[in-house]
Amino acid sequence: MLPNPEDPPAGWPKARRSALRVLAAAGFAVLTVITAAVAVSAVAAGDVAGAITFGMGAIVLAHLTGMSVNIMQRPRPADHPPVTDVNDHGETGLAFRYAFWPYYWLSVVFAFFTLGAAAFAIVVAMQATWAAGVLAALALAAAALVGWYLVVLLRLAPGRVVLTRSGLYHRSLFLEHFVPWDAVVDVVARAAPSPWITVKALPMDQTRERRHTGRMGGFEGQALPFMVVRTQWLGADALPAYQAIKYYFAHPEQRTHLTDHDLRTNSDA
Repeated sequence: MLPNPEDPPAGWPKARRSALRVLAAAGFAVLTVITAAVAVSAVAAGDVAGAITFGMGAIVLAHLTGMSVNIMQRPRPADHPPVTDVNDHGETGLAFRYAFWPYYWLSVVFAFFTLGAAAFAIVVAMQATWAAGVLAALALAAAALVGWYLVVLLRLAPGRVVLTRSGLYHRSLFLEHFVPWDAVVDVVARAAPSPWITVKALPMDQTRERRHTGRMGGFEGQALPFMVVRTQWLGADALPAYQAIKYYFAHPEQRTHLTDHDLRTNSDA
């Protein structure tokens, strides 16, 4: 295979606006308007329960619309200097933190789904039938699962990529992963419907990983021992993060500058 003359690919990390994604965003938007209209009608009719139910539904659908649009947007160029942060062992390095808006959209959807499933379980259980009991149990299980994901998501937030003298550390939504520089064999900018950075790495004793949700660790956990960073979550820092990882991978002699003193000195300068 011939090397890619463009590194990263032209337009990267812009997400591809497939017809399915555009239709999904438009569909969520239409459903939001319809559900909001039904909620307003329920208020006018004095139906408090209906107003609350459809009002919450409209909020969830509005956030699904926002999340769908956010996924398709190209991140704005970074307008802030690099920052420092620590990895899971307290080692300071150059850091690229996850953006706020993807967290906001997903967290609100998770929260309302959890509340809605729990409320549905309570209402259904009051019917005191065998079928209602099964539905209530399924709803409670769904609420517990998504609620657990939400707690882990917020506990690990904000995610980040930290470059230190010893290696690369990535804290994603549900996974913590550290790869020593000696294990890295390549760094690739993947152009896809949802672009990502792939750090190809060999399994080594110094590699560390912690799956906070077990085998249900999401996209990043499926690529191990490779490190995968989705650009949607890095936002404006996606391109600078890729360039920094690529640079320090190609120039090992420069990694000695990834110390707290050197990074702070460069930042002050």
